[in-house]
Amino acid sequence: MNEVASFDEYVRFMLREAGAAHQCSPVTLVGHGQSGDLVASVGPYVIKFAPGDLPDNVAMLQREVDVVRWLDGRVRTAASHWSGPFDGGLCLISERLHGEAVSHVGPQDAADALVATVDVLAALHSLDPAGCPFDMSLAAKFALAERHVAAGLVDEDDFDAERAGWTARQALDHAHATRPASERLVLTHGDASLPNFIWAPGRPAGLVDLGRFGLADPYQDLALFLRSARFNHPHVNAAAILRERYPLSALDEAACAFYRLMDEFF
Repeated sequence: MNEVASFDEYVRFMLREAGAAHQCSPVTLVGHGQSGDLVASVGPYVIKFAPGDLPDNVAMLQREVDVVRWLDGRVRTAASHWSGPFDGGLCLISERLHGEAVSHVGPQDAADALVATVDVLAALHSLDPAGCPFDMSLAAKFALAERHVAAGLVDEDDFDAERAGWTARQALDHAHATRPASERLVLTHGDASLPNFIWAPGRPAGLVDLGRFGLADPYQDLALFLRSARFNHPHVNAAAILRERYPLSALDEAACAFYRLMDEFF
């Protein structure tokens, strides 16, 4: 059996295990991503598989399952169809949201897609955070960052250009030195890069990849949104959209820089 056929069958076996077989639809590999997870789409489903030899990935995927259940439709997310153990790891089969990643919309639609993304972030941040069990405050983030640095899990070669040549320890020391004096905790996506928002014209944006969701400062999302918008749609003034739609009278550039730095550890 060739590699593609083997991969197809592997994904279809997951679907059969979940009672969601979709034999007539092609299997499309979305990617293994930097995390090492397998991600594929088949018909109305998106399949994610975190292998058992990557326990942090399994924990992150389980967190995503729990987050979607806790949010319970308060913002548009990909509904979970099935999750459970598979081949020593964890599998999640979710609804495939209609539309495409905001990172990949055409230039003519980019401004509308960014408006929809800001609107869903504003809606998320305005939800009542009471009872949220997912802590991504700075205390929790720094504890995770310390563990990732100590375990050698930080990819220093993938640092932003402004930190090229830094070690993970240097970056973390700088994060401690520039830590904001306070934070305002709201519900945040946690990884608000444009590939994690799905949009179609006339519809609200939907949130995917919620493994880093939790209570954090709004700039956790705003900083990564702006960085991703500059990279994917540089012809659109995303900062102006943010100030108009969020609303935000002025951007805290120091907060943006800090939360971009913290993203290096995850």
